[in-house]
Amino acid sequence: MNVQPDALLSFAAVARLGSLTAAAQERNRSQPALSAQLKHLTTAVGEPLLVRHRLGVTLTPAGEGLLPHALALVRALEGAQGYVRDLRGLSSGTLSVAASSTIAASLLPGVLAAFHVQYPAVTIRVRQGNTREVLDALQGGQVELALIEGPPGPLGPEWRAKAFGQDELVLVTAPEHPPLVSHDLAMLPLVWREHGSGTREVAEQALAAAGVQTRTLLELPGTEAVKEAVMGGLGAAFLPELRVRREVQAGLLTRVPLTLPGLRRPLMQVTPAPEQLSRAARTFLHELEDRAPAGREHPQGETGGTHATRPGSSGE
Repeated sequence: MNVQPDALLSFAAVARLGSLTAAAQERNRSQPALSAQLKHLTTAVGEPLLVRHRLGVTLTPAGEGLLPHALALVRALEGAQGYVRDLRGLSSGTLSVAASSTIAASLLPGVLAAFHVQYPAVTIRVRQGNTREVLDALQGGQVELALIEGPPGPLGPEWRAKAFGQDELVLVTAPEHPPLVSHDLAMLPLVWREHGSGTREVAEQALAAAGVQTRTLLELPGTEAVKEAVMGGLGAAFLPELRVRREVQAGLLTRVPLTLPGLRRPLMQVTPAPEQLSRAARTFLHELEDRAPAGREHPQGETGGTHATRPGSSGE
């Protein structure tokens, strides 16, 4: 006969309290029900576990040998209950986020700082990369949620995408660069992000839709490298407005006025179904949405796959 965990818990209570009546009251059971548990446990062990007398009960040698195992189960259950209480109160836990570079550099620090003030015991882990790297981290189970710029493309049924804000790509040059206007874009030498960058994909699609051809001067990995190249006078670049706002205000970069549609893009959160998110992740998303305009649920595309498809015009 198998040893039933609940019978071990009753046995541990009887051993600690020295009374079947007191143990039954503590465990919210009738005394006959608790006695039946102990009888089944005794049968499973094959030896008497308790000796009853007028002062209560004492353990037999077999009971003394079983008691450490029963107490280990009690401690394990109490530990699990305490862990769940901590998680529900966010006095412990882990928040794992992957974000494309614009969000990671411009929006995430403020949101995470506010989250940390409220929940200092939650461990925060952040991965940064371009859109493909961020979605790979989500799909590979390395993070719980992903933040990107632009629609993520068709999603399988296990993924949810929602807009929480908006960004715009702007064309910038060094201040000493000759002034540009929209009709000067033809064959304009540009400094580009690497392939796989949503910033580059959005800009190239907008230029192609407008019938504008440009010339690639240089390709660099990451927004900061592109920004430094432009400030050094190497050419012009399309970059997220959130990432160049300070430099434009400080006069380190000049924003070229454009009438080119298609350069605005939503900021998106991509997650599993809500019931699969940890309490820390759900709380963080509320904080994120409180600090930016909430978006609409992104229309679903293919639903048969198990991964989000590669984006056609997505985040950085």
